Amino acid sequence: MAGGGYDLEEIRRRADIVEIISPHVALRKAGRRLVGLCPFHQERSPSFTVDPENGLWHCFGCKAGGDLFRFVEMIDKVDFAEAVEMLARRLGVQPRSPEQAGHQKERERLFAIYAAACAFFQAQLKTEAAQAAQAYLKTRGLTPATIEGFMVGYAPDGWDGLLIAMGKRGYPGQEMARAGLVIPREGGFYDRFRDRIIFPISDSSGRVIAFGGRSLSDAQQPKYLNSPDGPLFQKGHVLYAFDRARRAMSDAGRAIIVEGYLDAIACHDAGFTETVATMGTALTPEHVELLRRRVPRLALAFDADSAGMGAALRSRDLFEQAGLSVRVVALPEGLDPDQVVRERGREAFEELVNAAVPMIEWELTRVFDRVKDGTDLARMDGLREAAATLARLPAGVEREYYTRWLVGKWGSGSPAQGAAMEAAIREEIAQSAARKRDTGRRRKQRDVNKQAPARKPLTGMYGAVLSGLIRHSEIGRPHVAELVPDDFPAELRDVFTAIRGLMERGKKVSAEALLSDLPPEARAVLAELLMMEAPDERVEESIKSAVARIVEARLTRRVAELSRRFGEAKSKEEQEKIGRELAQVTSQRSKLVGQRTVGQE
Repeated sequence: MAGGGYDLEEIRRRADIVEIISPHVALRKAGRRLVGLCPFHQERSPSFTVDPENGLWHCFGCKAGGDLFRFVEMIDKVDFAEAVEMLARRLGVQPRSPEQAGHQKERERLFAIYAAACAFFQAQLKTEAAQAAQAYLKTRGLTPATIEGFMVGYAPDGWDGLLIAMGKRGYPGQEMARAGLVIPREGGFYDRFRDRIIFPISDSSGRVIAFGGRSLSDAQQPKYLNSPDGPLFQKGHVLYAFDRARRAMSDAGRAIIVEGYLDAIACHDAGFTETVATMGTALTPEHVELLRRRVPRLALAFDADSAGMGAALRSRDLFEQAGLSVRVVALPEGLDPDQVVRERGREAFEELVNAAVPMIEWELTRVFDRVKDGTDLARMDGLREAAATLARLPAGVEREYYTRWLVGKWGSGSPAQGAAMEAAIREEIAQSAARKRDTGRRRKQRDVNKQAPARKPLTGMYGAVLSGLIRHSEIGRPHVAELVPDDFPAELRDVFTAIRGLMERGKKVSAEALLSDLPPEARAVLAELLMMEAPDERVEESIKSAVARIVEARLTRRVAELSRRFGEAKSKEEQEKIGRELAQVTSQRSKLVGQRTVGQE
């Protein structure tokens, strides 16, 4: 099995899972295994267990587990492909096919080009020609340490400064154009970034993949210019400073979202290291998914009237589908996060973040503030808009709370007038919800902001069978044909299918072989199965008994289904047909129960 062009088996062979985990967990020997405190949840007694022999880990507390790839995914907050690439680089594993090797070689060449260009821009910022850029950064409060840390640079005011410098380092214009650093023209190329402050944009591993340039005069437009999309960079998939923020985001349980490079840098300087920036683009589904995998909560620190805030409001369905809790930071009028931090201090911004309100409340407040001093007609239109906003919420506690909140805001006069206002709001909500249903069914909401709840331990007949088949495959082989994937709970089907597939191909069932056949999400189940205590005596009897109970459970379900269909049959012929099958299945079940009862006597 390969991932991202790499041979996963080769990575597993070269890796020592203990070496991968040890920098993050203090492990001690416990028999054939090692134990320590789980890095993924708070605990006092060690329940995190590593099995070096099989290259697996499992936490008996939070039920997280898997192989070395899954550990890197979770500890470094990266996806599977990134985990594979990180381990491959660490272990010196090369892509395995010529095509894949060529693709990877091109990617590494681009990384080298961006690194060299970044060094060039950084060096240029220290020259006399960059005095205007230096002065601007100073006025924005960037210290030399911050400039160095964020690798801020300067593109000189010329047509070919970068082109010539990179050419001397062996990077021709054609390659530079593919990297988006120069633009073709008749007879050659010219620099894309000229007389601009340069902000390097990095991937989640911290490697530079693009640049953003800010102009130094109003005459130069656009104010911000980004690298074009390419093999390494897609603007809608990347958040600025994400590589620096991902661990802090996980620790804080939230991400602060701002719009610009300087906003993000100022927030990091002030200690809000969970901050990322959208780089002037709307939050995309890819951005939301990137955030969802790491945090349950977002704090949007956008200017209220900015394009970014408008785009965020249009993205509210994305937030709802992802199960993210989104709050809006109410910035002072005319100020952005950078200005709040620089002019009013860290504490002022912290107060604003802590006072952030749910997006629905922010929307309702804006509507109210806009029309509260208006005509009766304007207030009526505002009330309809607010009710339509509330109708987006599913019926329940949150909608009820904000309905009453809205009545409190909007209502005035006597209790009778307040009751009439509440009735009007509820009627408008009902009508708005009905209109939405008429135009299309609501999308199913997915609660994906939290980690899946911990699974119940894999005890009982299902765990016993699979554990026995893995440890004693030759003994269990004759019984596998009696089982089908649907006999098992959904989370165990992939493991059973992989075991059966190895047996059908005449291969040895082992942890290594199963890891090659299993999708990443099933490896945590395999780890737990291999960590289970299993009896070494009467193994065959144990497996045979558990298989019989599983088959019996399947036949019992089938009897119930056929009985239901028999009662719903529309014709005598259909009844007779179902009745014959029902009698046959009932007989099979009775025979099986009888055999099991005799065996237990």
